[in-house]
Amino acid sequence: MKLIERFRQFRWSRPFWGGLFIIFAGAVIGWFPLGPVTEIIHLGIGGIGGYVCAVLLIAMGLTIWFKQSHRRAAALIAVIVSLVSFPVSNLGGFIVGMMAGIIGGCLAFGWAPGDAADADASVSGDGSESGASAEPTVEKVR
Repeated sequence: MKLIERFRQFRWSRPFWGGLFIIFAGAVIGWFPLGPVTEIIHLGIGGIGGYVCAVLLIAMGLTIWFKQSHRRAAALIAVIVSLVSFPVSNLGGFIVGMMAGIIGGCLAFGWAPGDAADADASVSGDGSESGASAEPTVEKVR
């Protein structure tokens, strides 16, 4: 199996985009409070809070990717941590990180596992649908 096919299977078998948005949110929220360690310690909870939010978001994004059975709990935690990051960490990464975390959490929470074999069978290599007809058939019930 080629690397691209394996990556495609990885993406289709889990809430990939939700996890990616959450990891991005953690990176954005964690990036802005970067500074020397001595300044972070002097800032106290305000300086450390951004890092805690960032680490939790990145952990929840990875949990969503690799433990699909826990995706709903991880998505809820990611949305809550994103909302908490607004007062704790530079307006939630200047609102960009907070919004990415909320959107990613919603995507991950709403994702439902599908059958990848059905998706592969209904779409041929050229992108056209092979099993669907142009008009739906309706059976009359007497």
